[in-house]
Amino acid sequence: MTYLIDGYNLMHAVGMLGTGTRPNGLEAARTRFLDWLAAAAGKRPGRLRVVFDAEKAPGRSPEASYRGVWVRFAFRRTADDEIEELVAVEKRPAAVTVVSNDLRVRDAGRHRGCEVLACEGFVDWLIAKPAAAAPPAAEEPKPLPEPTPDEMAAWLAAFTRPPKSEPPA
Repeated sequence: MTYLIDGYNLMHAVGMLGTGTRPNGLEAARTRFLDWLAAAAGKRPGRLRVVFDAEKAPGRSPEASYRGVWVRFAFRRTADDEIEELVAVEKRPAAVTVVSNDLRVRDAGRHRGCEVLACEGFVDWLIAKPAAAAPPAAEEPKPLPEPTPDEMAAWLAAFTRPPKSEPPA
């Protein structure tokens, strides 16, 4: 499964991007976010792809891995536009989960047959304890040998109530 994440949308949803973040503080906030995402994902199955807006970028940058999280900047466009295009050309949309609170991005994913998660649902999955491996099947108990007639009589004698005695008349 590939998780295609609307980067700044998720950063905002988890409180790592406030309205007062200055442009020079954006890179540090993004790095903290990617560190958190990589650590939280740990060894979970799936590939995380984060797309960030880069409308004012000076040039194209290739998609690159940062601690196992694939990062892409939408050159001179919004992340929404980039995610819509990535979903449109996806060969296996059922193997992609689009993560965003943006209705337009979610609708594009749904339209192509992707799974869609709101940011809060993705964070719940991310911080939830991974499912433990199923415990090994219990061994079949070994059959007990049938009791002998003498053993059966001894057990019946031990666990049978004695008859009530008749009160004296």
